Amino acid sequence: MLPDQVFPSDRVFTEFCDRDSNWGPLLFLRPAQQERIGVARTVAGAVLLGLPFGLLATILLTLCARVLVRPAPALLDFPLLLTLGYWLVAQLTLARAWNRRAARLARWR
Repeated sequence: MLPDQVFPSDRVFTEFCDRDSNWGPLLFLRPAQQERIGVARTVAGAVLLGLPFGLLATILLTLCARVLVRPAPALLDFPLLLTLGYWLVAQLTLARAWNRRAARLARWR
């Protein structure tokens, strides 16, 4: 019999990832349940989320800086920061839980 989960948090993350609706426009990055999530997938997801949201944050902060007569932030600071943050969170939470399950499924097949 396949053990349900190794770590309690795995169930939360894998159940979240198993719903197609939670992947939104990044559904094309979702692997099969027995397939591992590699660094390339997490980098692609982080870039596709971090760059546009980071640019939006930069634009909003630049507008606020103009109103407050302050220097504007550098153009790529927030996109790079968000991309790195998204990648780090994905590697430490979702990918780790998904990959543990993929390894268990591979052993049981």
